[in-house]
Amino acid sequence: MQKVFLFIADGFEEVEAVTPIDYLRRCGADLTLVGVGSTVIRSARSLTLTCDCSLESLCTASLGSAEETAELEQLAAKTALVILPGGLPNSRTLAGSERLHSFVTAVVRCGGLAAAICAAPALVLGGWGLLTNKQFTCYPGMGEDLPTPPIKGTRVIRDGQFITACGAGAAEEFSFALINALYGDQKTAEIKASIVAR
Repeated sequence: MQKVFLFIADGFEEVEAVTPIDYLRRCGADLTLVGVGSTVIRSARSLTLTCDCSLESLCTASLGSAEETAELEQLAAKTALVILPGGLPNSRTLAGSERLHSFVTAVVRCGGLAAAICAAPALVLGGWGLLTNKQFTCYPGMGEDLPTPPIKGTRVIRDGQFITACGAGAAEEFSFALINALYGDQKTAEIKASIVAR
């Protein structure tokens, strides 16, 4: 079974993290919640989540070593999807993590999907240069300084391996886009019916 990883740091947007976790686990996804900087993470509005593991524990080799690179590549090859919720300072913390940058880049290089919502498309994926020449959306007013600016007025966009969404109000649509990318139309319809989605 291919793996899904969702990364959070202090200040994450609650609904942008919890909705994908809930909906993807309903599908049977092997989803691991990963804390960046700790395993106990506090949200933007003081919700505390205990993560399944820390980013550091995903790869125990020294940062920047050949052993770390090999471990990250092996894990990336088994990863179907990485998810980056928004919120501040969460998005800035994720963007500043060299280990996370290396891992997400490796996942994309291995053919996996990278998904981000709210501030994370602009600050994380965009900040790493992964959205250059890609269509994407993000929180209104962000990302205008990137080489490729975001598309305004669009809630969720998939462009190849990248899935992006505009903010907390689009968390459910974002989650359905992730389900559709991994499992297809039938499973998406089943999940929508089971939760009485619109």
